[in-house]
Amino acid sequence: MKKLLSFALLSAMIIGSLTACGRTLKTCKVADLDGTIACYDEKLEQYAVEADAALIVSVDNNEWGAAIVAMWDAAHPEAVGAVTFVNDGSQGSTDRLATQLGEYPDVFMAIDGEVTRNAQHLLAFDKVLADLVMANSVETYYNTGNTGEVTVYAPMLYDGMAFVWNKTMLETLGLSTADADKDNLPDAFDTWEEIFALSASWNTGDRPVYKGNPIKVVFPLTLNNQWSDYHHLSSAGWELFKDGPLEPGYDSPEFKAGFQFTEDAKAAFISVDIAEDGTETLTAGAGMGWNWDGVINSETAPFGLLGTWMNLAGAETSTGSDFIVSALPTYKGEHQATFVKTKGIAINAYTEFQSAAHELARLIYSQDGFQGMVDNTAYPPSLAEGSALVPTLTAGGVQEQMMKGFLYSASEYTGTLPLNKNQTAMGAAYYQSFLNDCQIAIWDGTKTIDQAIADLVTVSDAALAAANVAP
Repeated sequence: MKKLLSFALLSAMIIGSLTACGRTLKTCKVADLDGTIACYDEKLEQYAVEADAALIVSVDNNEWGAAIVAMWDAAHPEAVGAVTFVNDGSQGSTDRLATQLGEYPDVFMAIDGEVTRNAQHLLAFDKVLADLVMANSVETYYNTGNTGEVTVYAPMLYDGMAFVWNKTMLETLGLSTADADKDNLPDAFDTWEEIFALSASWNTGDRPVYKGNPIKVVFPLTLNNQWSDYHHLSSAGWELFKDGPLEPGYDSPEFKAGFQFTEDAKAAFISVDIAEDGTETLTAGAGMGWNWDGVINSETAPFGLLGTWMNLAGAETSTGSDFIVSALPTYKGEHQATFVKTKGIAINAYTEFQSAAHELARLIYSQDGFQGMVDNTAYPPSLAEGSALVPTLTAGGVQEQMMKGFLYSASEYTGTLPLNKNQTAMGAAYYQSFLNDCQIAIWDGTKTIDQAIADLVTVSDAALAAANVAP
C-alpha cells in the first residue's frame, strides 16, 4: 500500500569516495533516504534501496514476474522479500494507475501508446537510468513513449502480430515448403497472389481434408478487428494519420486501392462455409472476425497471423505440427505492414520508495533482466542494434522468428486531437465500428468501394469534430 508522493526535500546523503584518478564517486547513505528521491551509488553501480522498501512490480506473465522477484533477491540479499509481483493483464496499466494512484504497483509494464495519455502520473527517470534507456532503445519506439522533455518509459519488448504458416499441414497436403531465399516463407507462397491461387483451386471441388476436417479457411482474414485489419488496409501503401491527427487518410487513393486485396481474397474464396449437402458459400462479412488463435491451436487454416502473446510452443506440442513465423507475403510486389507496439517499464509517480523503484527498474532493464524476459515469455526484445543488453535467443526460436516477422511493421499513431489532449486520434477515428461497417459492406457487396469510403469519410470526420473539443 502506497501513499501519495511526498515532496519533502531529502537531507544531505552524499559522501565522497576517492577513485584512482582522484575524482570523487557519488555514494549514498541508506539511512538518509526518505523515499522522495533516487540516489545512484556510483561506487556500487546501483541505486540505493530504502531500508523499509516494499515494492510491487506488475507484469502480464506469472513466470516472468517470478523471475524478476528472484533476480531482485539475488542482487539484494539484504532486501530479500522486498519485491513481490502481480499479473495485471496485458493492457490498460496506465489507465488503472490514473485512478488508483498510490495503490497501483510501484514499477509496471505499460504499452507505449498508453504512456502519453497518463504521463503526469509517471515518475521521471533519474539521469543514470534515463541515459541507460536512451543509449539502448530503438529511437522510434523510445520517442513513441517519451514525448516530453524527460524519460518516463523504457521500451523493452515488441508486441504485435506476424505471419505464421503450418509447415506440417502444407507438407501433408503435398505442397512444397522449400525456402531457398531464407525469408522464412515457402518459395511457393512468397506472394499473396500465390496464396489466392491455392485458395481458388480448392474452391473447384477439390477441397483437401486435414486430420479428418475439410480446410474451409486458407487465411482467416478479419474485417472487424482494426488491430489486425491494418495489414490489408495498408496493401497499397496507405499510412494512417500521415497528415496529422485530424486526417486519417480515408479519402486517399492508397486507402481505396488497398481494398483490391480484399476483393482478390473474396474472389479466391479465402474463407467458405460448407452446408450439409456439401455446398460451399463465401463466408459473410459478419463471420470474418477474430479467428487467429484457431490457426495454431486447432489447425483451422494453413496461413494466419500470430500474436506475441500467443503460446506457439504450446500449440506445437499439442498439435504435433511445426509452425513457421515470417513477414507477410508481398501483394503486387509491395510489403504489407502489421501494427507493432512496444511494452516497457514505467515507475509510479506516487511510489513511497523512489530509489528502490529505480533500482528495480534498472535490474529489469539489464542484460539479466532481458534474459529473464525472453526465457519466460514469447516476447522478442526491443533494443538498439549493438546494444550490450541483448539477451541470448534460442536459435530459430519463436522470438528470433518474430523479429523477422516485424521487418515491415508500422507503429501505431499516438497523436492526440489538437483541442482535446485526452483523446487520441486512433481512438476517435480508427478504433471504431464505422471502419468495420465499411469493410463488411464492401465484402458483402451491399455498397461499392466508392460508396462505402464516402460514407466512412463522412462519419469519421463527424466523429473527429465531435471529439476535438476542449474538455
